Amino acid sequence: MKVYDQSVAPKERVNIVYTPNIEGAEEAVELPLRQLVLGEFTNTFSDLPLEHRQVVNINKDNFNQILKLHNLSISMRITSRLSNKKESNFPVVLKIQSMDDFEPDNIVKQIPELKQLLELRSALKTLKGPLGNIPSFRRKLDEIIKDPNLRAQLLKELGIEVEKK
Repeated sequence: MKVYDQSVAPKERVNIVYTPNIEGAEEAVELPLRQLVLGEFTNTFSDLPLEHRQVVNINKDNFNQILKLHNLSISMRITSRLSNKKESNFPVVLKIQSMDDFEPDNIVKQIPELKQLLELRSALKTLKGPLGNIPSFRRKLDEIIKDPNLRAQLLKELGIEVEKK
């Protein structure tokens, strides 16, 4: 087995090590990884030359503040898997104010159709808890979930608004 003189970087980190040979002293020096990213990320055209633009210092401590400051959003049209209609698309606008907004639960909360289903699921879990062991109740609940008219009636009684297009 080979023995390396240099340290082996863990997979999640980049180590830059060099050995200077100055006046006979050979000591390995590890340099931190620093990156400079230049680009136009505002999605607008500016006549201002790059050297005159404001520099934004982003690090792990201020990343969420920078996201919130820039008032970012993602606009797209997505295919609906919720309806039986073929080629059913609807617009989605996701507001990004922190890295937490990329988590699945937070994305669902920003899309009304999915939020409604999440609320229904939560309500059904609440119902299922104490009554879930009664077979006749479970059969009736399955019947309600499968029938669109009964499901709409249940949503109305639970106070969950159904958005119609």
